[in-house]
Amino acid sequence: MDEKTLKDLIDALVEDKKSERRFKVVSRLIILTIFVIIFALPFVSSDKIYKVGNHTAVININGVISPGGDNTKKVIDLIAKAEENELCQNIILNINSPGGSATQSKIIFDQISKIKETSSKTIYAVIDDVGASGGYYIAASGDMIIANSSSIVGSIGVRLDSINIESLAKKLGIESQTISSGEDKTILDPFQSLSQKQRDHLNALVEDIHNDFITDIKLARGSKIKDASVFSGLFWTGKQALQLGLIDEVGSIYDINKKYLNNSNLVVYNKKTSLIDELMQSLLSNYSKTIIGISY
Repeated sequence: MDEKTLKDLIDALVEDKKSERRFKVVSRLIILTIFVIIFALPFVSSDKIYKVGNHTAVININGVISPGGDNTKKVIDLIAKAEENELCQNIILNINSPGGSATQSKIIFDQISKIKETSSKTIYAVIDDVGASGGYYIAASGDMIIANSSSIVGSIGVRLDSINIESLAKKLGIESQTISSGEDKTILDPFQSLSQKQRDHLNALVEDIHNDFITDIKLARGSKIKDASVFSGLFWTGKQALQLGLIDEVGSIYDINKKYLNNSNLVVYNKKTSLIDELMQSLLSNYSKTIIGISY
């Protein structure tokens, strides 16, 4: 091998090493940048999305209305933020919920009603696939309720879920060893039957909560309600709900934006949830269905 060939070979090897080092450096910088962005995202103020010029705030209310976590607080805080924002001209509650906790649904309804007392902004409640029970309760707090013709609307009722496995337990030789004080403390124990006194008490309790529900809906909808049958717990399509006075119009969020808001810039106030957050929320929702509780 002559001297020139050897030199060319060495130069090529050196250049390969330089390229390899450059590639490693660039790769590490890219990975570091991605890591910094991911780490910093939770700490970046989300207020910037609310300062995009005149707009209509869209607040999504999705899924089971659960007593766990801070879902109620988040909804109320977002509505308050939209109300306080001078750039926000109107508010849309984009609802897709079958209901859930009776207490949490009423809290949201009451807080929105209080906000409306001092607000000049119109609150539109738009029902997507489902606005039933607690979902409808929240929708009723809006100045106007809109639903698609095929949306499920209504279910104004209250339920208290419990099971009795006393006979099955006896067959399997299973005995309850619950220790309690107070003759009615174990009123919903699945290993014992309800006495008539206990059943009457629970019926009165559920009726009391149902009456609160009815009172608030009558207050919100007034003379628009055409038939007392809407308080039976039944649900209807959006088209039927319009005839019963449960909603004001058949349409979608896009129809409302075009008809009433002059194609306003719609800004979603909810932060996007991560895959992990969505998974945890799903697990919590499924778990909440397995425990005893009063719900709409």
